[in-house]
Amino acid sequence: MEQLRRAALMYRTDQGANYFDDLYAAHRALGLTVESGGTRIMAYLTPIKGKEVLLVSGELDEDLKGSIYKVLRCFTKRLGVHSFNLALYLSPIDSVEEDWSGFPALVRIVDRGDVNNKTSDVGAMELYASSVVASDPFRVIKALRACFQHLQ
Repeated sequence: MEQLRRAALMYRTDQGANYFDDLYAAHRALGLTVESGGTRIMAYLTPIKGKEVLLVSGELDEDLKGSIYKVLRCFTKRLGVHSFNLALYLSPIDSVEEDWSGFPALVRIVDRGDVNNKTSDVGAMELYASSVVASDPFRVIKALRACFQHLQ
């Protein structure tokens, strides 16, 4: 999380723009986004694991919570996901020296794969080379759009 905070801060200094806004714009240009209220949802173009979805919101509010529910429901009902990881990133709740301005509430969700597969969740390719990703972000966003339209 610290690495992401620093990268966003450096991006703002170098580019004069918000990293997360530009990340979303790049995904939107490729058709990999859906919005729900104030929450921006991306089928991540460079996932660390299969079906990675990134949700970005100004804060941890009811809209973000509802969007998390919709993504997880879509994962389980439409995309066949039975095991997933979810990480929630928030800026510190107390004042700190570091600059956290412009850092949104972020949620990352990934498919952990087939629960009946006895292989490890993390393999040598993920640790020492590059991630093994067997999902298409364009298929993921298509399912998410259908789910969000249905659950409105």
